[in-house]
Amino acid sequence: MKYRCAALLFIACCLKAKNSSTLPESTYLNTSNWYESSWLGVYFESSNSWTYQIDLGWLYIPFSNTEIFWMYHADLKWLLTTSSIYPWVYVNEIKGWRYYLPNYGFYNADTKKWSSQSELLAEYTQNDTDLYTSAHYSSGAITSNNEISSWFDRSLQINGLQLFVAAGVGGQTAVPDEWAKKIAQTVKLLTNPNSDGINIPSQEKMIQVLQGATGTWHAGYPTAQRLAYGGGADYSPNPLMDEGIVMYSGYRNLDNYMMNDMVWYRNSSDGEVNNVGDNDITEVLEHLMHTIHLFGVPGAVSGSADALQWDPEFHSGWQTSELYFAMKEAVNNEVFSLKDYGDENINSPHTYAVSAKEYLYLLNFGMWEYGQEFWENGTLAPEWNDNARSPSGVQQNNPLGFALFNNYINPVLSKPSLTDLRTIFQDNDGGVSGYQSD
Repeated sequence: MKYRCAALLFIACCLKAKNSSTLPESTYLNTSNWYESSWLGVYFESSNSWTYQIDLGWLYIPFSNTEIFWMYHADLKWLLTTSSIYPWVYVNEIKGWRYYLPNYGFYNADTKKWSSQSELLAEYTQNDTDLYTSAHYSSGAITSNNEISSWFDRSLQINGLQLFVAAGVGGQTAVPDEWAKKIAQTVKLLTNPNSDGINIPSQEKMIQVLQGATGTWHAGYPTAQRLAYGGGADYSPNPLMDEGIVMYSGYRNLDNYMMNDMVWYRNSSDGEVNNVGDNDITEVLEHLMHTIHLFGVPGAVSGSADALQWDPEFHSGWQTSELYFAMKEAVNNEVFSLKDYGDENINSPHTYAVSAKEYLYLLNFGMWEYGQEFWENGTLAPEWNDNARSPSGVQQNNPLGFALFNNYINPVLSKPSLTDLRTIFQDNDGGVSGYQSD
């Protein structure tokens, strides 16, 4: 018996020592170089970085990093995934995500269709000249910038919008570069000229408006989006308070930009640090929409500057604008509530200005059916009625808002896919941006 136990112990030690160089946490299957990964499945490992995965076949895996896992397939070329999102794979040749199941093929969440490998390969041969590009669309790199203020030390320009990235100041940690890239990638998704329904000349005009280009309504004042860490109270002094502003040298340089809300990394405004990916998506989209709706969309489509008069200090005809009447209809039909806005009177200039940006964001979420996906428990009632969380619901209960969106927002803002958003923003600050600068 003792010899049998010794033999078993010897075998166990040998099995334990047989580690995979591709995925060290994999289980050795007691057969020459065959392993099983909890997420990649069963595979055979050669000695030259080539791996045979039981479903996908031969893959070249140049290095092992489960958070950014690149693999080269002889036919499909480069594929990207991570241990937390597989079987979602990013197919580099078509710049898109597919959900892979061996018995079904590759699922496209946008078209809700499965494709075989040969059908997927057919997408590779589509004429790349069909993808529109122009000088208006530019993806900048993150660069040091000491001209913003001591609160921010980096900037990135993406499709007409400047991103200002907070430094490690006021006792707070600096915003990571990767968070800035996630925001930049989201802007790219929102300003994709190749998306269905986009009017490219109008979208290019929107980018010019954001830039504050000559001839636009805020010429000389480019649009910026600030990115900071946690919440204002996490900084000492608080840069959101009047007494704190003066303590950050150069802060008044921000007066040269059109700005609105902050996008917070690991938002702590509600007392607890956010670790939920879907909450990040809501945070980012809401505040990017505020910025773009206010300082980019008006002036893009012909007639939109008059239709979207949101600032009574600047727009003298705000009470005769299409935005005003769409909001008033939404309030009267109990689609949109002014309960938490100023004096709750749409005819008060301050209340109108504050509620206008919120209305446009909520309308946009309703038309894209994002509220059901990203709001807590799928609802924001009573601020936004559940009966207006879809295009048909908006059309029925706020027809003027439905027309407003289709006339002025839909032609210039592209709807990101849920797959793209949830790949970028995952729980516990996971996910990859996929952002590439020009």
